[in-house]
Amino acid sequence: MTHNVKTTPGLKVGLGVIAAGVLAGTASGPALAAGDSHLYIGGSYGLYKDRNGDFDEDDNFKEIFVGAQFNPVLGLEASYLDFGEFSGALGSSDIDGYDLALVARLPLTESFSIYAKGGQLFWDADIRVAGFKDSADGDDPFVGVGADFAITDNLVVALEYDRYRIDIEDNQFPGTGSQDWDGDMDTMKIGARLLF
Repeated sequence: MTHNVKTTPGLKVGLGVIAAGVLAGTASGPALAAGDSHLYIGGSYGLYKDRNGDFDEDDNFKEIFVGAQFNPVLGLEASYLDFGEFSGALGSSDIDGYDLALVARLPLTESFSIYAKGGQLFWDADIRVAGFKDSADGDDPFVGVGADFAITDNLVVALEYDRYRIDIEDNQFPGTGSQDWDGDMDTMKIGARLLF
């Protein structure tokens, strides 16, 4: 899949908000509730690509999630992800799924943190190849890194980059022979979460 790098207006605005948060991270601001145990809900929007491709505004990605922060460092998060329609040299597929991840956070100021996450993606794919259709499912690991900034005590915005491993074996491709797809899906996304 070959694309030019593009950004949507919504992504540009979100990146601007994150950049402002990073620059303001050393200034006084609302206390980030990451220092307390809490629950949160949120959503993200962004772009995705396969390992050899480029980010493109037509390949958009949506996510909703819930999480629990146990202490200033450790949390747990569950998400529903929708990659929409993904096209490649072999055909196309619709991929969505659920994931569960541990989140390790490092607060740098009262309002700015960086974090890393790792977990498992449980995915489903509707696959179309050369006029044939089939479905596949599986579970594979993923990792991610991000930065977030507290706008208020209860509202946090974040920029995140994740890599999902999705392995589809040849017997899951409809009407084909040996065509294992052992691929990485990268996402770059902006999001917000509401803390309780």
